[in-house]
Amino acid sequence: MCLDERRKEKTRAKTRPRQAKPPGLGTGYAGEDFAPVYDYYAVQPPSIPPPENRNQQQQRDEQLRHYFSGLALILEGSSNHPGLLNLMRMSLLGHVMEELLRNDSISDCSERAALYAAFLTALEAIALNPRLVEFYTSPRDEIECTDGLERIISAHGQLVKKKDCSSSQRHLAGTAPPLLELMENLCKQAETFYKTMTNVSVNAADANVVNSINLCKSIIAVRKLLESTARQTGCSNSVSALQQVDESDAYRLACADLAYDEFPQSINVPYYFTTMAQSLKAINPRRTITLAKELSTMATSLPPGIFVRNIPNRPDCIKALIAGPEGTPYYGGLFEFDIFAPDNYPAVPPKVQVITTANGKVRFNPNLYAYHLILIVLTIEMERSACR
Repeated sequence: MCLDERRKEKTRAKTRPRQAKPPGLGTGYAGEDFAPVYDYYAVQPPSIPPPENRNQQQQRDEQLRHYFSGLALILEGSSNHPGLLNLMRMSLLGHVMEELLRNDSISDCSERAALYAAFLTALEAIALNPRLVEFYTSPRDEIECTDGLERIISAHGQLVKKKDCSSSQRHLAGTAPPLLELMENLCKQAETFYKTMTNVSVNAADANVVNSINLCKSIIAVRKLLESTARQTGCSNSVSALQQVDESDAYRLACADLAYDEFPQSINVPYYFTTMAQSLKAINPRRTITLAKELSTMATSLPPGIFVRNIPNRPDCIKALIAGPEGTPYYGGLFEFDIFAPDNYPAVPPKVQVITTANGKVRFNPNLYAYHLILIVLTIEMERSACR
């Protein structure tokens, strides 16, 4: 099933029409000298699957749910089988698990709660078997094609890896990261969502919210179990730390560790919208739920050079720091923003105030200000005058 989907995706990629780059907007992006920020960060617009694909996704999720439920039963009855680890590593099980662990949306996970419940049950069964530690702590070879385990076991089939890499070349193409490493990212999202939601009274009738909270608790618990088994058997998830990475990768990894967090309770953070935030009489649960989902996504999905912090117990009070990307007029600069989500957010947009202005003495891109349209017109007229 996975190989068929991979072939279909390659076919779709070849037939998909190439989209022209949209022109840059705002001061500093006139012409082709400077690429838009989303090109620099390799961020692509989201694509919404057509309705028929959603039905296919539901059918696939149902299949995978049965697979994982069956896997959990098999592992419970075959815990001491010496060949089980090799069978699992030859299969496409790791590929499917990687796909689910790479999901960067707790909201999407909760909407697929039945699938993720079975998936976490299977992971728990794997964690309870010390013989299977290497399955989730070691890098995995990418599989190009396979005749299936049944034919391989009977010596009538073969498994072709994408690229055979020695142990000293695990950082090259052809290997996938350990599942435990991917589990850490998903767990970071779960911890962010769960921490934010602890201050909100949840309506028990809202199944989606309850599913999200229970799912986050399960993700955190399974990750602890995986790490505990790995420590007890002497297999730590330190493969990534030993890999040789270039400067750009090192920067990206460092940014990922620092991308999102709460400010420490001991720090008194100056905040532009303090008065507005203090004027709120009560907490809007729906707003907090929306913010919890968005912050959990940002915990692992922010592009390099963007850092977000929120005031403790106030997910609606956010500060952001953006490092100017290379190849733009803002390169080398650090730009601070204060962001506030009003009581009726997301029905209305958040309020944003640029802080990096040297106490109001410096102005940057006119799109950052309320009267940006007038400034754009003035800027264009000044450029035309200079050309004359």
